[in-house]
Amino acid sequence: MLLQTNSYIVPKDKRTEHARLIRKFRQALLRLGCEYFEVYEQVGNDWNAADTGGRFVQLMRFRDHRHQVAVQEAEHQDPAAQSLIKEFCALINMPYQLQQGLFATSFYSSVAGPSYDEMPPETDPAPAEAEETK
Repeated sequence: MLLQTNSYIVPKDKRTEHARLIRKFRQALLRLGCEYFEVYEQVGNDWNAADTGGRFVQLMRFRDHRHQVAVQEAEHQDPAAQSLIKEFCALINMPYQLQQGLFATSFYSSVAGPSYDEMPPETDPAPAEAEETK
């Protein structure tokens, strides 16, 4: 498994437009072969949603590097995807964010056990163990 993250800032006055673009991105990526795409906004200390700095993180999961490259190539060949990418870059002022080090892309690969989705459900401890904890 390969996970790609993109991290960036969205100004407060552009949040509604950002949400609209993300919905379109999700549809486009699904059409192009990327089944897992999520976006999260970083919150402040103590999970305070009112104390946000406007930083968002996109998560895209791929089977492997070959799958990531295939989706990326499909994006480059798709005029609708290219239009969305241009609109997104303009919305967040990509050149400025790159210059200031505000936009970051990272890649992660699975090295430890099954993913959260693949983990078996938790079970109650054995009766003997439960008695020991009383």
